[in-house]
Amino acid sequence: MTDPLTRTLELDPLGPLLDREEPPAPVRDHHHEPEPTTLTIPVVGGGEAVVVDEPEPGYRSTAALTLSPRRAGLALSALALGAFATGANEASIVALSADIARGLGVPVSQVGLLATAFALTVVIAAIPLTVVTQRLSKRVALSGTFAVWTAGVVLAASAAALPQLAAGRIVSAAAHALFWAIVAPTAASLFAPHLRARSVTRIMVGAAAAGVVGTPLITVAGGSLGWQAPYWGFAALGVLLAVALALLLPGAAPPRAEHQSEPHARGDLPSMKAFVRVLAVTFIASVAMTTTWTYIVPFYTDVADVGSRTVPILFALGGTVAVGTTLAVTPYLATHAVPTVAFGLAVLSGAWTLLGTGIGWAAVVGQVAQAAGWAVLLAALLNWAMRHTPWRTEVGASTYTVAMNSGAAVGPLVGAVLVEQYGLRALPVVSLGLTLLAAGVTAGVDRTMLRRLRVPRRVRLALEARDAMRARRQEWQRRTGAAVGGALGSAGQGAARAADKGARRAGSALRSHVRDWAEIS
Repeated sequence: MTDPLTRTLELDPLGPLLDREEPPAPVRDHHHEPEPTTLTIPVVGGGEAVVVDEPEPGYRSTAALTLSPRRAGLALSALALGAFATGANEASIVALSADIARGLGVPVSQVGLLATAFALTVVIAAIPLTVVTQRLSKRVALSGTFAVWTAGVVLAASAAALPQLAAGRIVSAAAHALFWAIVAPTAASLFAPHLRARSVTRIMVGAAAAGVVGTPLITVAGGSLGWQAPYWGFAALGVLLAVALALLLPGAAPPRAEHQSEPHARGDLPSMKAFVRVLAVTFIASVAMTTTWTYIVPFYTDVADVGSRTVPILFALGGTVAVGTTLAVTPYLATHAVPTVAFGLAVLSGAWTLLGTGIGWAAVVGQVAQAAGWAVLLAALLNWAMRHTPWRTEVGASTYTVAMNSGAAVGPLVGAVLVEQYGLRALPVVSLGLTLLAAGVTAGVDRTMLRRLRVPRRVRLALEARDAMRARRQEWQRRTGAAVGGALGSAGQGAARAADKGARRAGSALRSHVRDWAEIS
C-alpha cells in the first residue's frame, strides 16, 4: 500500500507546475566564452601586437599532443628569434636612414618613403596572404615565409639604387605581414591551454629585443661596416630560421570536426561608434609618431647635435624604457584603458615639445619620454579596441592593425614634405599638433562609457550572465503564476483535507510501530 505521506505529496497541485522545465537558456556559439589576452611591444617607429583568445578548458591541439616538450621549446625559441628578426628589419630603415641616404646619394626624405612602402605593403598583404595560406600547415607557411623574407633582405642588401632597395623592402614587408598574422596561433598551439598566454609572451620578448638590442646593433653596424651589412646579417638569419622552422614545427594536422573548432572572444562592450573612435585615435597617433620618428637619426645629428656614436645608446635606452613601461602599465589596462591612452598621449606631447627645442639634453630626455609614452599608448589602444570591437577579436585586431599601419604609411609622407619644405625642425611641431588632436578625440568619450569600461571584461561577462538568468526566471514565474493561482483556487481545500487525513494516518501508524517495538523488547 502506498505510504500516506507519499499520497499526500502526490495530491499537491503545485507539483506538476514546479516540475515544468524553465525556458531553455540562449545557446551560444561555443560552450565557453574565451578571454582575450592582448600583448603589444613597441619597436623603433612602430609596434608589434597580438591578441590571443584563451581556448575552452580541456582543448588540446594536435601539435600539443604530438610534439615532445623539447621540440616544442625549440620551435618556440625559433619563433621568438623570428619575431626579433622581423621587428629589427622593420625598424632598420629608421636606424640606417642617414647612412642609406649617403650611400645611395639621395635625400633623406626619399629614404623615409621606404617606411611608407613597408607599412602600406603590410596593410595590403596581411589579410589576403593569411587567407591564401590558411590551408597550409604551419610548417610550410612559416618556413616559406622566411624563405621569401630572406629573398627580400638579400634584394635590399645588394641594392645599388633606391628602386631595388624599395623592392626588397616590399618583399620583406609581405613576409613580415604573414609572419605576424600566424605566429601567435602557431606558438599557442604548441603547448597546453594554460600555457598559451605564456608561450605567446615569449614571442613578444623576441620582438622587444629588436628595440633593446637589434636597433642599436644595426645602427653601429651600418655606421662602421656600411648600411648593407645589417641586411646581409638578416639574410643569414633568415636562412637559419627557414631551415629550423621546417625541422621543428609539426606537419599538416587532420582537419578538426566543427564542434572542435576553437572559440573566439568578442568585445564585451561592442559599439561601432566607440570602435571607430579608437581607430581614429590609433591612426592619428601613428601618423604623429612616424612623421618625426622616421627621420629621427638626422634630427639627432643635424638639429640636436647628438653625436652619431650616442644614437645607438639612445635607441637601447628607449627600447629598455619601452619594455619596462609596458610591463608597468599592464595591470591598469583592464579598468582604465581610456585614461591610460590619455596619459600616453600626454607623455608623447611632452616628448615632442622637448624634441622641438632642438637642444641636446632635451633630445635625450625627449627620447626617454617618447619611448615611455609610445609604449603606454600602444598597450592601452589595443586593449581599448578589443573592448569595443563589434566583431570577433581576430577581425577587430586585424582592423586595428590596418589602422595602425595606415598611419605608419602616411606619417613618412608627411615627414618627407616637411623636411623638403621646412626642414627637420618642423617635424616635432607637427607631431605635437597631431598628438593633441588625438587627445581631443579621446576626450570625447562620454562618462557613461567610461564608467562601463571601469568594469573588467571578466566581471562584466559574469554580471551579464547573472542578469540573463534572473530575466529568464522572472519570465518563467510570470508565465506560470496564473496557472499556479488557478490550481490553488480549485484544489486548495481538497489538498488541505487530504494532507490532514494523511498526517493522522501517519501518526497512528507511528504509534502502532512504537507499541510493537515495546512488546518485542
